[in-house]
Amino acid sequence: MFPDGWRRRTLEALNEPFDLIIIGGGITGCGILLDAAQRGLRPLLLEKGDFASGTSSRSSKLIHGGLRYLKEMQFRVTKMACSERDRMLALNPLLVRPVRFIYPASHGDRVPGWTVDLGLWMYDRLTHRSDKHAHLEREAVQELAPGLDTARLERAMIYTDALTDDAQLTLAVAATGCAYGGRALTRTQVVDAVRDTTGRVRGVVVRDLESGETYRIEAHLVVNAAGVWVDEIRQVLGLNGARLRPSRGSHLILASSRLPLRAALTVPSPEDGRPVFLIPHPEGVLVGTTDIYHEGGLDDPRVTSSELLYLLHTLQTHFPEKELVEDDIVASFAGLRPILGTHTDKPSEASREEEIWEEEGVLSIAGGKLTTWRSMAEEAVDEALLLLPEEIATAAEPCYTSGTPLLGLAPTDLALRLQQLGHAIDTQVADGMARRLRSTAWWAVRGIRNASDLTPLMDGTDLTAAEVRAHLAFGGVLHLEDLLLRRVRVGLWSPELALQLATHLQPLFEEAKGWDHDRWRQEEERLASALDSWSPRGVVET
Repeated sequence: MFPDGWRRRTLEALNEPFDLIIIGGGITGCGILLDAAQRGLRPLLLEKGDFASGTSSRSSKLIHGGLRYLKEMQFRVTKMACSERDRMLALNPLLVRPVRFIYPASHGDRVPGWTVDLGLWMYDRLTHRSDKHAHLEREAVQELAPGLDTARLERAMIYTDALTDDAQLTLAVAATGCAYGGRALTRTQVVDAVRDTTGRVRGVVVRDLESGETYRIEAHLVVNAAGVWVDEIRQVLGLNGARLRPSRGSHLILASSRLPLRAALTVPSPEDGRPVFLIPHPEGVLVGTTDIYHEGGLDDPRVTSSELLYLLHTLQTHFPEKELVEDDIVASFAGLRPILGTHTDKPSEASREEEIWEEEGVLSIAGGKLTTWRSMAEEAVDEALLLLPEEIATAAEPCYTSGTPLLGLAPTDLALRLQQLGHAIDTQVADGMARRLRSTAWWAVRGIRNASDLTPLMDGTDLTAAEVRAHLAFGGVLHLEDLLLRRVRVGLWSPELALQLATHLQPLFEEAKGWDHDRWRQEEERLASALDSWSPRGVVET
């Protein structure tokens, strides 16, 4: 995906003429990179951190239409999201997978069950998939969600959405864009604008955060796709005013043993009736999310104690016999949504539709959601073509991303096929490699040096030396935290386990990157600092 030397070669190419400079390595920026490259344009993506190091690794991991958006009459974004969800399920079945959700409606709920039923009927009309919503008997609910309080159950509905690993999706989009001829650089910070004689922005000045070197890069158009940092980038480029009002969504992680769900749940919060997701993953159960306007810094959002209690109270209300307490929370994290400025006091009522606008040679895009990344990118590149020189715009191809599978495409039974190679791979190891590496798993397994390369590096994880070598060879990993927080996600599901696992990775990083003892200690310190915001100990009061 990002083979050896990819970053050096991109740095050497910065004096090339570019059509677009895209600022932001989240899902929106990476989507624009892919769309532009596939149309024959010459795009360069710049990201201050790692791919998906902001909002695009801190979402609820859902590819969904957004059932609750129907309540706010946001029909366009719901219809678009359903269409994009179904497209991703068809094109990238190992990366985006269907998940069944149960919605248990009880007597006395703030939102009556019949309105949820009606909403799901409308939801069904927005998809061509055959698995429409249905009703469940109480016994079926208790079997799929052991411990769920069904004493006041009025009706239970089951419906289908999809889930993904948001960081892996973003990386796959970025890699596919580069495969089509685009270029990307992580750990590069935009520090100034390059302007022409008329005062319009015609490029940027960037600092390579790895070397400290500064580069002047020119392009016909700068695209600001920095997510919640859109306004910050606008200020760096000399543009005034604020357009965004970010909201914060916080999540909790519980061990599967404490909440052994066989289907995902959407349950109402006892405090305000907002829907809260409980989503089982192979690594644990994700619970979220809140929706609060965010004040303060953007680089390190934290879960607040009131949000933790809000989500924990929801769990305790719906699973009283589980007697869940704060000590059951193994991880927590918060992400910021790039919502456009609004007059509503409730962020959940704010529009999730995107907006695109041009200022002095800078095309900015904000809003939208993870699910609609492809259609947002198409819209942004369409707008960019109107601003590019005519000879470039007329030579561009139409948008093809609606039928483009992402790099790493592999069959859904990849894990079974890996086990059939004859290396006696444990089922959990094969499953983990298939989910995280997809087609690169073939390289990882066939390139093993001895049988121990396919043995978990430590108890409690399915990560092996063979898989780590694959991520280091092709995953665009520059730092230890890139691997553990965004490639294999151990830092998300269990920050404490990630810290313990790090010591087993030292020889692999030293072999692949030539790091010495001092560099390794720096990387461990950097990882520990990064993990703080994903750990319950990183929860703040306000």
